[in-house]
Amino acid sequence: MEKKTPLLDEIGRKHGMKVPEDYFADFTEKMVDSLPEREIPLPEQPTLWLRVRPWVYMAAMFAGVWLMMKMFTGIFSVEKGETPQVEMTASAPEESTVEDEWIAHYVDDYTAYEMLYTEGDY
Repeated sequence: MEKKTPLLDEIGRKHGMKVPEDYFADFTEKMVDSLPEREIPLPEQPTLWLRVRPWVYMAAMFAGVWLMMKMFTGIFSVEKGETPQVEMTASAPEESTVEDEWIAHYVDDYTAYEMLYTEGDY
């Protein structure tokens, strides 16, 4: 069953646009003739650096991540109670002794209070 549309019946199927005869028969030849000639460059051979560069970047990234983890685990290990390795620097005051440094890094407040309290007894 066909539907009848009054608009299509009024306009009709001819819309006035049509392709000339044999237009697509030699279309490819006309298009090739109208394009300018251009030289296609040969692809360049990649250098050694261009081939190795991604691997070097990846190794540098992993080294950076490893160093960051080493630094952060070193900081967090001091909080867990492990003994940190303290280095003496040239900027330390001359009157500080190794005992003062040891007390500053390894003795908590309660132990320091006990040490002060027991020193006065004898």
